[in-house]
Amino acid sequence: MTHRLLRSTAVAFTAAAALTLTLTACGGGGDGKGDGEGKSDKAAATASDAPGAPGAAGEDSATQGVKKGDACAPSDLTIEARPAKKPAGSLLLVATAKKACTAYGFPFLRFDKDQASADMDAASKPEQPVRLGAGKAAYAGVRPTSSDGGTPREAKELSVSLQAANGDPVEGGEVRTALPGGKLRIDDSVRTTYWVSSEGAALGG
Repeated sequence: MTHRLLRSTAVAFTAAAALTLTLTACGGGGDGKGDGEGKSDKAAATASDAPGAPGAAGEDSATQGVKKGDACAPSDLTIEARPAKKPAGSLLLVATAKKACTAYGFPFLRFDKDQASADMDAASKPEQPVRLGAGKAAYAGVRPTSSDGGTPREAKELSVSLQAANGDPVEGGEVRTALPGGKLRIDDSVRTTYWVSSEGAALGG
């Protein structure tokens, strides 16, 4: 009887010790400071939850946009696309401010369902961003084609996004802008100027 009781006690003690070792190996017996693996898991969770991080819920920063600051946001402007006589076939974008704001950088242009924005003309960059008062306009010239731009096609939709001071897209999404005549002949070389303060500067005049 005594030997049987001692044997049962020893078995129970061995099982308890094995369970304790298992919990310690898995980190369940930690002191709250966490080990390297725990820190890695926490860092990964923090990174994935950060706005714009890959895998974060919702859209990334390029789509969602950043805080506008003093930049012109889509709701601050009306944007019109006008045909330009020179250069032939080019387009003039006119962004008229509803309230004071700054037209930073150049417009991000997307034609139809293209994933990439049109390129920009670096030589057109003004010394200072265009600061607008209510009722004032900024201008950008669009060159739709060139001799080495590949096979032309007809675009039927134009979407315009705006830049913040740091060059990222401003929150508020895209502005759908009607094309003159409902279409524009473009190719792979399509590009825009920076926002400038006059029509002449936008069209190279």
